[in-house]
Amino acid sequence: MMNKKRLMAILAAGVLTATSFNPAMIKAESVSAEEAGMAVPADAAGVAVSADEAGAAVSADEAGVVVAGDGSETAVFSGDGTPVKKTVKAADINMKVQDSYDFPFLGLKAVLPEELKKQIENSDMLMITEEEWNDDMTGFKYAFFHWNKLTEEQKNEDVNLLGTGYEDWLKSIERVGTLGVYSKDVIDDLDSITGCNEHKELGTSEDGNYKYYLSINKDAESDLTDEIEKIETTITEMTAFDPNKSVFDMPAENANPDAENVGAFETTDIDGNAYTEKVFSDYDLTLVNCFTTWCSPCVNEMPDLDKLYQEMKEKGVGVVGMVIDSVGEDGTTDEDIVKKAQILKEKTGVTYPLLIPDAGNMNGRISGLSSFPESFFVDKDGNIVGDPIMGSRSLEDWKAAVEDALENIKAGE
Repeated sequence: MMNKKRLMAILAAGVLTATSFNPAMIKAESVSAEEAGMAVPADAAGVAVSADEAGAAVSADEAGVVVAGDGSETAVFSGDGTPVKKTVKAADINMKVQDSYDFPFLGLKAVLPEELKKQIENSDMLMITEEEWNDDMTGFKYAFFHWNKLTEEQKNEDVNLLGTGYEDWLKSIERVGTLGVYSKDVIDDLDSITGCNEHKELGTSEDGNYKYYLSINKDAESDLTDEIEKIETTITEMTAFDPNKSVFDMPAENANPDAENVGAFETTDIDGNAYTEKVFSDYDLTLVNCFTTWCSPCVNEMPDLDKLYQEMKEKGVGVVGMVIDSVGEDGTTDEDIVKKAQILKEKTGVTYPLLIPDAGNMNGRISGLSSFPESFFVDKDGNIVGDPIMGSRSLEDWKAAVEDALENIKAGE
């Protein structure tokens, strides 16, 4: 599971990171806004977007409840990082079977034996991940896969994700083996960390800070542990740690967070109107607001962003919204998400353009975003100026940020 300290920090900041929640771990039925104790409509500004209408975001209450998901599978978390009224079938937590697994952040590749893959497909064996981050969230202490035997009864159990329910349930099933990466300072605790009692060292990371182990529970059935020991592993160079992602995620392709210019691009808005990089040439400064249709903080600030646009466009300030989830992992436009964005546009009343990401993701700038929402400023020549802004802001805070950016442009900074 994700380090709860990291999740709490994310929620406290009012920011949803792109990888805040592990869909392989949390895959449960939707919880309505009423069940979660959330307020709909959002506020007097009229951000009245129901989950039914938008399939997406609803507002958070004063306790800081956050909704994440795509509308069909919604994960609801309270301010302390614990799920609110959530259960999931044990078999649904199982990871997808693949011919091979490649985890660049861990410097690890793995190929599972055929029999083990069959056991996972049948949910006779449960394969899930666990990771623990450092207290300062600048690295990880350990990360591993674990395989667990499930009885027929356990396959259909409703796992309670509330409080310690998930951890308690994990302790109730039989651990068979693990494959993982561990920092040197936790090696003495492998038994307690992995739930296994026999560990085979596979190698050491290039920098010497981590060791790789294949571990088994000697008390488990030998025909099960034998399959774990047949796993083929390859240790590779670790990709630089990204504090905005799970260590089991893939690094964002073509990501260029340090891009200095958005480059040339062609795209459309959610209504099919054509746009290029010339969208920035009409204003001295444009705020680019990257958001998703399921992100409550993103949706809730849209009316304020439109007020900002209306009040400051005569001063040479524009606003552009980027609907990040309108393009799937395969690069194709998700028409269902576009329809949700159209509903959001109508409900929030925004008049600034809501664009679909172009094939090059604005010169890589909007690939691998650190948070939702995330915003940055672009001048009339397409240059990215100033520092990115993580999370949502009030109208007054946005005005102050824009004024600062304008002053910096005038000063030639």
